[in-house]
Amino acid sequence: MLDDLRLFIEISRWGSFAKAAEELGIGAPTLSKRMLALEDKLGYPLLLRSARGLRLTNHGQAVVDEMADPLLALHAKSETLSTLEAKTFHLLCPQNLIIDPLYDALQSFQSQHPDIQLHVEPANSVALLSQKRFDLAIRVGELEDSSVYQKRLGQITVRVVVAKEIATTQTLFLPFKASQIPATDEWLTLLAQFNHVSYVGDITLVRKLVGSENGAGVLPMTEIAALRAHSKTAFKYIGDCQFTRNIYALWPNQQIPPAHTKDFIEQLQAQCQALDYLQGAILSLS
Repeated sequence: MLDDLRLFIEISRWGSFAKAAEELGIGAPTLSKRMLALEDKLGYPLLLRSARGLRLTNHGQAVVDEMADPLLALHAKSETLSTLEAKTFHLLCPQNLIIDPLYDALQSFQSQHPDIQLHVEPANSVALLSQKRFDLAIRVGELEDSSVYQKRLGQITVRVVVAKEIATTQTLFLPFKASQIPATDEWLTLLAQFNHVSYVGDITLVRKLVGSENGAGVLPMTEIAALRAHSKTAFKYIGDCQFTRNIYALWPNQQIPPAHTKDFIEQLQAQCQALDYLQGAILSLS
């Protein structure tokens, strides 16, 4: 009804169906039918139609006096919705990625959009995206939620690493579920070398345990890069087994991401391309 009321206001301004229809881009017969339907809904006539043209009824004039200004203002405001930009941006991301290899992308996005209130939820546990409010999510590994759109940013190789001083350790820290480890004979043989396999549900914690020489760990290259950068300890790989995990950017609702989301994805992609270990490369420990 609000749309039809706005059409009626425009008709009252132009004084004829033909002129109003031309300005609105609507056929005059269609406009006339919609006014008849509006009058039927309201229960009283709005227009007096004659060979000399249109005149407002008393009810019609009362509607114009009451509704013209707010309806035209509302229409003008609604015209800006197509270019409206949100003032907040919600990012879901693995903590170990956003505080280190992808931090520059986050900082760059914030610098380019200083007016945006950025809400970052850094967590290594994977929650169903359908239960979260987000504009962009970063995920690594197999995706379980098919209700969102995705773009592959890169990939990370995973290997078993240990401090050289305790290279014969019988303890292995595993940050992945058994279903995430390749069920190949090579991996099963490698895991069988350890008497104690401990599941630790946080990749950063596994890295700290390996760095403190508490045992070996199955770690992605992102964490091995952190070991190299922040530890004076020498490390080595155990065996040749490896697998890769893809890095994805995910967003909801529409195939083509909104402008801010697109900007952030481009920053992330540039950062992934700048770091070879985010493109599947294996870091040297020599």
